[in-house]
Amino acid sequence: MRVRKFSPLQIPANNVPNTVRFYREVFDLPTEFGINEARHLYFNKQSIVFNEAPDADPITVQVVVRDHKDTVINHFINYEVKQAKPATESEDSRHIVFHIDDIDGNHIEVIANK
Repeated sequence: MRVRKFSPLQIPANNVPNTVRFYREVFDLPTEFGINEARHLYFNKQSIVFNEAPDADPITVQVVVRDHKDTVINHFINYEVKQAKPATESEDSRHIVFHIDDIDGNHIEVIANK
């Protein structure tokens, strides 16, 4: 996917390596290897920080992509990502909002072009 906006840049995680892998694969985010082979994801030259916090409440992550509806649907199928609830239309009727959950229960709103 071609990510245009990603927020927040701090995300709670139960298992950081698995969560990093999920976001890297689903959103095609750039990866850089750090100390001890740790992987770090980036968006717009800023680090995305995954905080190991098993007791943290789930948050909502918003990802705006340049892709169109059909491309996003196919991408979800390829990566076996299930929608948490049916997609909705934005208030301006120009975008489709997909609702998925990451492996830690955080809700992700993926906003794509119609």
